[in-house]
Amino acid sequence: MAGTGIKMAELSIAQVAIYAFPLIFAVVCARNLGPANYGVVAFYTALTSFLCMFIEFGFDSIGVREVHAMSRREDPEQVMWNVTLAKLIVCLLTCIVAVPVLLATRSSAEASMSYAMLIYMVAFALDTSWYLRSLELMRSVMFVAAASRLAGIVLLVCVVTGHDDVGAAMWTYAFVAWANAIVGWLLMRQSLGLGKPRLEVPHLKSLFRSGAAIVVGNLSGASLTSGGIAVLGVLADPVLTGAANMALRIKTAGQAVMLPLSQLGFVRLSTLVGYDPTAAVALGRRLFYALMAISLTVALLIIINADLIAALAYGLPKAPEPAGVLVRLLAVGIPASVAGNLFGLQCLTLFKQERAYVLVLLAAAAIFFGLLLFSDASNSPNYGWAFLTAESWVFLAAGLHLRRVVRAS
Repeated sequence: MAGTGIKMAELSIAQVAIYAFPLIFAVVCARNLGPANYGVVAFYTALTSFLCMFIEFGFDSIGVREVHAMSRREDPEQVMWNVTLAKLIVCLLTCIVAVPVLLATRSSAEASMSYAMLIYMVAFALDTSWYLRSLELMRSVMFVAAASRLAGIVLLVCVVTGHDDVGAAMWTYAFVAWANAIVGWLLMRQSLGLGKPRLEVPHLKSLFRSGAAIVVGNLSGASLTSGGIAVLGVLADPVLTGAANMALRIKTAGQAVMLPLSQLGFVRLSTLVGYDPTAAVALGRRLFYALMAISLTVALLIIINADLIAALAYGLPKAPEPAGVLVRLLAVGIPASVAGNLFGLQCLTLFKQERAYVLVLLAAAAIFFGLLLFSDASNSPNYGWAFLTAESWVFLAAGLHLRRVVRAS
């Protein structure tokens, strides 16, 4: 218990750093760039996050599972090499398609932001924090996250000072990703003594087969967040786009309180499910109850203080009108979002139910975009209600399917 408590504390510090940066990034940009220019930055960061979900391809979750698989426990390092190579392959294809489209369709004044997005995605493919977590090296995870984000915050405050610094904001975003990747690799080289990688084509094929199912679900899930912001950037005015992105950042920061428990719980579930499914189910139930208690408390605090939080984020006596409404609506969905992640991405994947996970998330994306596109997207509550409905569906559908799987096993 003492060891678990220490690891939870270290992972908590890491998650504070990871989720503090996007929130501070949003606040600094909203205050210094103004609502309209911040909306442009929000579009690019949201699109980058969405494309990174494709690059991740489900490999991080599969990697944690593979590290603890009986056949790989003697050589977990090779899993890390194979996952990294697979992510770089997907990253290359994604950049080849996405960046030329942006350069052709967006203003030439935004070209540097497209290049910054490309640089960010390469660094994202090189991130190995999932591997450090899978080995429960939480102190290393803490150091990597804290060092890279602190450096990014210092750089952000120095270079984003006026309305015209939209390009500098996006390059700061890319800097943090590279700092995270470089520090992570240096730390692993020093502490784990990384050897030479071996090309394992059969394992790569296996990763892509498993990932091909998960990535569809992940992309569908990302469409509710980053994808939705990108769609608002096309359909609605920049002020509403920025307000929605700000509300999403605040919601994500609230959920970060649960991430240390969720991530460490996933590692422990991965360890148990292979040889003691009954113990894994018992742990999963305890994890669910703890997450619900914390998430309900966090959601209530945000709902009560939504207008104040939005005003503080924008640095104005009163935030833009859509901001408070969206902060409140998105906070309502925090418990459903946390439960949906536990039941869907984590537990369905562990029980090898990737296809069910994909179908649940595809349906959620259809619900979200159906409600958003067939209503008035310029009306801020419509985005919030569409988001809340889709997250509630994931929670209920994934939970009911998981219940059937557990009873059958």
